[in-house]
Amino acid sequence: MAIFNGTGDTYRSSTREHIERMSRCELVEWLEFRGTACYDNESTALLRKCALEDFDCENTPELF
Repeated sequence: MAIFNGTGDTYRSSTREHIERMSRCELVEWLEFRGTACYDNESTALLRKCALEDFDCENTPELF
């Protein structure tokens, strides 16, 4: 489980597995919470990929 800072300086927690199971509507809501614009012509697979990449980048240990 990881805690994420979103728009409006609010926080939410999620897991990678939860993001993998989100519906399209949930993915759009999550990505917009994180500050990403979502468009109707973007596939659900693309939105999920973006959300998972964001999750992975936020949970990568610092290298320095």
